[in-house]
Amino acid sequence: MWYGVSTIAARMLTFLLTPYLTYTLKGSAGQYVFGQNTYIYTIFPILNVLYTYGMETAYFRFSTSENEEKLYRTQMTSMLITTLFFSSIFFLFSGQISELMQLDNTTYLGWFASIIALDAMSALPYAKLRRENRPRKYAATKVMGIIAYVVTIVFLFTFGDEIAASMPDSFFATWYHKHWGIGFILFANLLQAAVTLSLLLKELLTYRFELDPKLLKRILLYSWPILISGFAGQINDNINRSMYMHLYKGDTKEAMRITGFYGAAIRLSVFIQLGVQAFKMAAEPFFFSIAGDKDAKPTYARVMKWFVVILALMFLNVMLFLDIWKYFVGPEYRSQFNLVPILLLANIFIGIYYNLTVWYKLTDKTNFGAYIMLVGASVTVIFNWIFIPFWGYTACAWGLLLCNGSMMYLSFMWGQKYYPIPYEVGKMAKYLGVMLLLYGVQALISRYVDVAAIRIASGTVLFAGYMFYIFKQEQKELKSFPFIGKYVR
Repeated sequence: MWYGVSTIAARMLTFLLTPYLTYTLKGSAGQYVFGQNTYIYTIFPILNVLYTYGMETAYFRFSTSENEEKLYRTQMTSMLITTLFFSSIFFLFSGQISELMQLDNTTYLGWFASIIALDAMSALPYAKLRRENRPRKYAATKVMGIIAYVVTIVFLFTFGDEIAASMPDSFFATWYHKHWGIGFILFANLLQAAVTLSLLLKELLTYRFELDPKLLKRILLYSWPILISGFAGQINDNINRSMYMHLYKGDTKEAMRITGFYGAAIRLSVFIQLGVQAFKMAAEPFFFSIAGDKDAKPTYARVMKWFVVILALMFLNVMLFLDIWKYFVGPEYRSQFNLVPILLLANIFIGIYYNLTVWYKLTDKTNFGAYIMLVGASVTVIFNWIFIPFWGYTACAWGLLLCNGSMMYLSFMWGQKYYPIPYEVGKMAKYLGVMLLLYGVQALISRYVDVAAIRIASGTVLFAGYMFYIFKQEQKELKSFPFIGKYVR
């Protein structure tokens, strides 16, 4: 539980920076900085997959059959070598890469490369903590790193100007004016990575240089499909913003500002993202633990149904009360809010997909996961390449929906062939259909009603109506639920 809670808590702390940044970074200069933040942080997760290349998963896989000390040292040695190699590329080609990433200061590329390197070197120590069942230290280091990140950003943007003005000839004043904007965010991230790694010093000090070539070969053979799947998955989630920046026909600074607006819209889908992440952390151990039970498949189907219900409620919570949620984002950043329902639905599809993946994990057909992700990545790249020049970020949102929908469909079809599970497809489709219908009603009301209080009231009625509808549909099953069941008649 601690692992999932700490990860979600860390993401929530970062997420809570959204209102601060969108209300603080005003005007075209501020919007450009927020756009840079959105754009640059789509590159981080892609490179993180490259730097770690499935080593965490491989550590868990081989730690049950190999000498754990030799395994840890071999993997750390391999990652240290590859991290130095990848990072050297950043420094050797700093000018070209800075231009590609729209960074106007090559110093930032050094910070960027250092952040990825430090994060990569903390990956195995974190895996070691999980393996040794030390959840409190795992959680504490994660959260303390994020706190350092958030506090640094808020301090620099809120108090930095006043401090710099009071000491105009100081080093701080010079540094402040030189790095205002994306420099503050990258510096905070660098500090976070350094704090986190320093808190893992005990785990790092157990390392000694050791490299077993035969063991490393087996590890790499195991981890390369994870690398491919990870790359494809990150392309699906993040590549559309990079493609937009390079396919947009107008001014580069304008494109960066619009990227920030799209990033703000994405922030409103974070609740479903957090729900999906929490499910992934909790469900996978549970699915494996009951795999041998005779009722395993019906249980998987039941979990899927209620998971869809929860995601539908999250969707309606945002879309029926958008008059409230919009204040989470500064008024200058709301121009792409028309894409929020598409992004939310895309996240529902990816949530269902992750639920469906149980079939290939239980049947050891993990290569199908790579195939599905590659199909999704192909859909993403082709769709965005064709339509971004005409539709802009509308194409990015629809491309994400199409990508996630295609992966969901493929996983379901192949899963029913190799490991059939009796999902209540008709009922789940009906629940999602009613969800979209109620959203459509609210959208129609919002079009003709200008009073926010009335729109919130109508949203409340529709949300309550959906909950009552689910209750009537599932009343019999709800009676069997612990705690809830005794209140259902």
